[in-house]
Amino acid sequence: MSGDRSVNAGRDLQGNVVVTGDRNSVRATLHSQFVRTTLPPAASVDISQELAQIRAILNQLGGEHATRIGRALDDAAEETTKPTPDRDEIGTALSRALDYATKTNGFAEQVGRLAPHVRDAVGWLGDNWHKLLPLVGLAL
Repeated sequence: MSGDRSVNAGRDLQGNVVVTGDRNSVRATLHSQFVRTTLPPAASVDISQELAQIRAILNQLGGEHATRIGRALDDAAEETTKPTPDRDEIGTALSRALDYATKTNGFAEQVGRLAPHVRDAVGWLGDNWHKLLPLVGLAL
């Protein structure tokens, strides 16, 4: 049998396996890249404590970006001491720290330890900061 073996989809085919040809078969196991999570209420989060836990984990990485990670977390911690902390300032600083950390050897091994603290920090930071969740393997 011969003919057109193309596949057309109205949208993406993520999470699917498509095979063309005659009498072909495939065995596939699909794994989600992200773990679904829910965020805690902002009022239940001690942002200073979460940043301290994130710092403790990231400090173990060392590497060429350690100083930059430390400065970014210093900026975030400093903002938390203000009477009305600017959540976007803290989010920006945490994003910088995590961005540098992802470029450091050993980051992948620490993702499991970081995830609950980043999740809680994002719960406190608000909707603008959901974009930090995938850095530690989480999704809403």
